[in-house]
Amino acid sequence: MITLILIRHATTEANEHQTFSGFKETQISAAGKKQIDALTKRLCHYKIHAIYASPSNRTWQTVKDIADKKRLPIQTADELREIHFGNFEGISFQTIQEEYPDEIIKMIDLGDNYVYPGGESLVQSYKRTAVKIDDIKRIHNEQVILICAHAGTIRNVLSHLISKSPSLHWHFKIDNASLTIVTIENDFAVIERLNDTCFIQDMV
Repeated sequence: MITLILIRHATTEANEHQTFSGFKETQISAAGKKQIDALTKRLCHYKIHAIYASPSNRTWQTVKDIADKKRLPIQTADELREIHFGNFEGISFQTIQEEYPDEIIKMIDLGDNYVYPGGESLVQSYKRTAVKIDDIKRIHNEQVILICAHAGTIRNVLSHLISKSPSLHWHFKIDNASLTIVTIENDFAVIERLNDTCFIQDMV
């Protein structure tokens, strides 16, 4: 059996300003730094064999302390990046509605196949994430793996493990600094814990 501990990065300035931040870098906020302290304390209770993260600074900062405590390197995986929002990186959905109304129509019509101008679609992001998760499962059988990524990435992971498709993507709520645990045996996945933030509620 393999156990995946899925962590969404702590709250960032882009999260607080409600702007799109996929590949674009953004800083951990003051609230996010408190979340990291609580998250690190919580993760100390788990035996962890390997740590993966997207190349984004916000994921690295979120798990750096636990990686140091566990004396494990953080392995970078480009496939674990958030969806690439292209030309819409750094702006809000409201701005898109006001300045790019035609794109809103395309979003509605195309759904998960909508490609952000200069970026990618949800389906494209799902496919790259699915390949990496299958690779991690193959390499780390019978181990506990910590993965720090993004809301979209974690939704991709869960949808892939349960349905082998992006069809369930929007059925999962993934908050900042949340803890989600999935066990997999004989390629059968069970979500043991989903979007757990109880350990940070009293600290932020």
